[in-house]
Amino acid sequence: MAFSEVKTDPTLDYLDYTWLISGILYEGGTDNLIPELMNRGINEVYFYNVAGTMIGQKTVAGVSGSFDVEQFHVVVTADQAENVFDFIYRFCHLSEPNKGMIYMNKLMQSTKHIIPELDHAEFDKITE
Repeated sequence: MAFSEVKTDPTLDYLDYTWLISGILYEGGTDNLIPELMNRGINEVYFYNVAGTMIGQKTVAGVSGSFDVEQFHVVVTADQAENVFDFIYRFCHLSEPNKGMIYMNKLMQSTKHIIPELDHAEFDKITE
């Protein structure tokens, strides 16, 4: 099976050295994790709540699991990937049973997130 060639837009600046670190926290905790990552300069992170129960936990038919379950995604450069993965693993105590899981995948490409410079002349015109 051959993969088709990735068509890229020549006007966009793509990165080909990024990794995606993803994980599931059964007891929540992304509200503490995200500020710690931001303090370390990592701003490409998001999370969302999911309904579910931890693997191996007894469930009652027809009743959804805990709403504290959260899934997170962090995009980092290749040189940061191992260190950030290890930090999240330790910070979220994922070595303990039934805390969650974490995994990492290499991304084929990413786009740079560049905030444009503000043109103060435009704002002066608006405020007058």
